[in-house]
Amino acid sequence: MASRIRIRWTRTDSDIMGAVLLAVAVLGSLSLLVTLAWALFAVPSVLTGWMNKVSVHHTSEVAVAAPEMTVLADGVGVQGTDEAVLVFQDPGLGQRLLLAVPVLLWHALVLSVALTVRNVLLSLREGDPFVPVNVRRVYTLAVLAFLGSLLLPMIGVVCDLALRHGVVELGQAALFGFSLNPTSGPLAGLLASLVLAALAEVFRRGSRMRDDVDGLV
Repeated sequence: MASRIRIRWTRTDSDIMGAVLLAVAVLGSLSLLVTLAWALFAVPSVLTGWMNKVSVHHTSEVAVAAPEMTVLADGVGVQGTDEAVLVFQDPGLGQRLLLAVPVLLWHALVLSVALTVRNVLLSLREGDPFVPVNVRRVYTLAVLAFLGSLLLPMIGVVCDLALRHGVVELGQAALFGFSLNPTSGPLAGLLASLVLAALAEVFRRGSRMRDDVDGLV
């Protein structure tokens, strides 16, 4: 009879994952500080060119030229893109803040997730993950996943609309663009939040069962 393959989470696994999450938290904190410094003119815009760009989706009424591309195969065509990129060469304070707010919020979200997951892993090292504080931590992860999938993209859309005001004619750009499929960010984030909420309920029931057993001893 073939032996079953058992996957065990060891102390070494917790140490490695904890180190990775700590590195993510440190890098996220540094990136957050750099973004905040850029928003307050402490960093020249030429050093962070990726921060100065906003994607704009064309409306169906605007004709977009197909990219200049030579196709060598028969039966293959090239279509134009429905997306343009606005580049702010020397953004002012208001534009910098609008460009930085979505990035700052994403950095704060990643930092919060990394620290929360690391705290859960630290409780595993103590041998008892089913404690009330972990229930709150997993629920926190569910809320963060929900905010990251719905609220933060909405804030990004509002900032983009404010940046496009007076720059692009209203009839030439769509208000916002998104795709809804199993791999899209909002839907995947929403499903992740539901899974985490279910996992938090598992932790809550496990914590309650442990307390009941301790009361019988």
